[in-house]
Amino acid sequence: MRILLSFMFVIVFANANVYYAKIEPFESYIIKSAVSGLVTKSKLNLEGKFIQNDTIIKIDDATNIQDLKTSEKKLQVLENMKKIIIQSVKNAKFSYEIKKRNYDRIKNLKTESIFEKDNELISTIASQNQYLNIKQNEQNIKIQIDDLKYKIFALKNTIHKKTIIIKNRYLYKLYVKKGDFVNPGSLLAQVEDVSKAKLIIYLSYQDMLNINKKTIFINGKPTKIKFYKIWKIADSVNISSYKAEIIIPSVNVFSQVVKIELK
Repeated sequence: MRILLSFMFVIVFANANVYYAKIEPFESYIIKSAVSGLVTKSKLNLEGKFIQNDTIIKIDDATNIQDLKTSEKKLQVLENMKKIIIQSVKNAKFSYEIKKRNYDRIKNLKTESIFEKDNELISTIASQNQYLNIKQNEQNIKIQIDDLKYKIFALKNTIHKKTIIIKNRYLYKLYVKKGDFVNPGSLLAQVEDVSKAKLIIYLSYQDMLNINKKTIFINGKPTKIKFYKIWKIADSVNISSYKAEIIIPSVNVFSQVVKIELK
């Protein structure tokens, strides 16, 4: 029994630096909806294909587009009103300053009656009130313009999020079809970055020692490839093993299993 256990230990130790890994895409992305709406387009025929630049999903945005056009017209009107009000503020201020100078000139003159002074004061106050009212309208217009600009920004953002475009990615799966209704957080698609490939292995503690000095062999051939990532804390599933990633050039067919040796 002792001889058998010793023999098994030698085998395990001798193969401690041999690993097997599946060739995976460099990155995998899950696209979720950021908005709600009816799906008007879903190109299911593009599943399993490399997409250079194409719209894969479209969510109804007709109401948003119409609202955007109306809001942009309103903004133009408000901008024109703002120019008029700014000029009105200048005129009202100029008029008030003239009234105030006239009142300041006569308020201490003994030759002017109290009646004349009071009339001039009332006229000055009325001019000041008019100036302040127009100034307040100017501030209100500015607030309306800012609110409308924010609304236009939000509408453009919503419209943008309702068109799902992928560029230079492999479309693995579409989760919705035309006629479906989606909400924020609904799964839309899974796409893969296949510009490079990735190998994931779980290193033993022995192989972690002087890991940067070791040569990576793939299918028996030495390479100049270095580890892309190495986790220094043992994996929670593969106990006492340390997750490591190797990046290699892209391949024509993924999911093949390759042998990795460290020497």
